Amino acid sequence: MSDKNYTTFIDNAGRAVFTEVEKDTSEELVAKNPVMITVQQGEQGQMAVQLFPLFFQEFVTPDDNESRANYFTYRKSNIAVGTGFSIESRIVEQYEKIVNPTLVPNTPVAGNNEEPEVIKLFDE
Repeated sequence: MSDKNYTTFIDNAGRAVFTEVEKDTSEELVAKNPVMITVQQGEQGQMAVQLFPLFFQEFVTPDDNESRANYFTYRKSNIAVGTGFSIESRIVEQYEKIVNPTLVPNTPVAGNNEEPEVIKLFDE
């Protein structure tokens, strides 16, 4: 997997949270870029797993290193930390793709001289 320390816990709102651990003490857990794990039943009874950031990195001003990481401190008395199991590597891979996206240039289709559409997150 990775040398990063990941954990999962249930928060006081009942959400299953997966995160990289920034700091772990006897009283607090500091979560770096936490995501919520959701599971939904598909049309033919199959389960679909999705990860949703608890706070979108696009809303964070980059620091001097261009990082948009966000950190949340959870009191351990308010959460249930998962122990005694490892998270499936595909969840870790999906998490890493969400928090460390690879930007791909938007190039026009061959024969099409139009500029690619620009999607704005905020009104100007």
